[in-house]
Amino acid sequence: MRHAAQVAPEQKLLSITGTMPQRVAALCPHFGQCGGCQLQDVPYEHQLIAKQAMLIDVLHASGIPSVPAVEVHSAQPWEYRNRIRLRVYADNIGYSRRGSNDFLAIDECPIASPLLIRMALRMRDLVREGKLQWPEGVVAMELFTDSEEKIVQLSMHTDAMVTEVSRNAPPQLRLLCDTVRNEFPQLVGGGLSAAAPDKTRSKRVQATQRIEIARWGESQLTYHVAENTYRITRNAFFQVNRFLTSEMVKVVVDHRSGHLVLDLFAGAGLFSVPLAMRYEQEIAVEIGEPAVSDLASHLAAYPQHRVAHATVQDFLARASVTPDLVVMDPPRAGVSMPALRSLLRMRPHEIVYVSCDAETFARDAKTLLEGGYAFSEFHLLDLFPQTFHTETIAVFRRETE
Repeated sequence: MRHAAQVAPEQKLLSITGTMPQRVAALCPHFGQCGGCQLQDVPYEHQLIAKQAMLIDVLHASGIPSVPAVEVHSAQPWEYRNRIRLRVYADNIGYSRRGSNDFLAIDECPIASPLLIRMALRMRDLVREGKLQWPEGVVAMELFTDSEEKIVQLSMHTDAMVTEVSRNAPPQLRLLCDTVRNEFPQLVGGGLSAAAPDKTRSKRVQATQRIEIARWGESQLTYHVAENTYRITRNAFFQVNRFLTSEMVKVVVDHRSGHLVLDLFAGAGLFSVPLAMRYEQEIAVEIGEPAVSDLASHLAAYPQHRVAHATVQDFLARASVTPDLVVMDPPRAGVSMPALRSLLRMRPHEIVYVSCDAETFARDAKTLLEGGYAFSEFHLLDLFPQTFHTETIAVFRRETE
């Protein structure tokens, strides 16, 4: 999607004479102020067309002249998020204002699971009524549910270091969870986390390295995807679209089988588990906790499959295997150039690249294409309706043996 042209400082808007024909009224009253959604005023079918065009533009601009026809996968465009993270400010909850870090109080969120937003708003109301307190120092909370909204995990976050957290915070968390559970029996677990002290790192980095210092109830959530069952630990990464995750696994895994598969950036094993049923051997690579512990648990039933607790770059630099298939689902930063070079030396027959960032995908795709691979399939999964974010799955096959 092309960015709107900026108006020169000396120009002023005099009047609005009409609206674009492809415009609709935004469903959320916070749209335009909230930083979460950008496309609610665009009809959904036009959002999909725009995202396809944006992807092709990015690939062309990166020097990739042609790609296979894009296959689009979409589902219900509202109430799809199984995980939401809200800021906590005094007796309010909200997100950040668009283009800033300023707090924006909210009363609705139509892209969130209805259960999650109801729970969050009820907690806010209980605090306002004086029936509850937020745990001291809490600045954010995260709610995570399964695809059917049967189970919920609550994570609360303070920006204080572990050694600085108020002694009142853990009992306040437990009281909050007990109270919420009385009205929402779906709540099965809660946790309070703080920043891990590490003087060798900046405060910003320390804030991302968190330790859970108080717990209530269970630590995991059971999530069903197609015929597979996952036990996901609170705060572990998992895909957020509760309507399209099964379709995502199908695109990556179905019709593939063989001897050896590598699952890079494996997370808790969303792809690793179904791949284990189709390949004789598997190496799933993950560095982050608690995802790697969940991953090991999920693959424990498959003795010929193992988990490598390492960065993808370090694992590939040491590995001396030739896999039939490599699946990789990197973060927005994409795959490092050293890792891609190591991957090209391995010469896997097929690579399935799952990407949440068009620009880093285009950069990495060009490296693979120049390294002897060709585009075989290209899928757009609209995991983030109403936003400009895209998720793509591209299949590359080696051109020469």
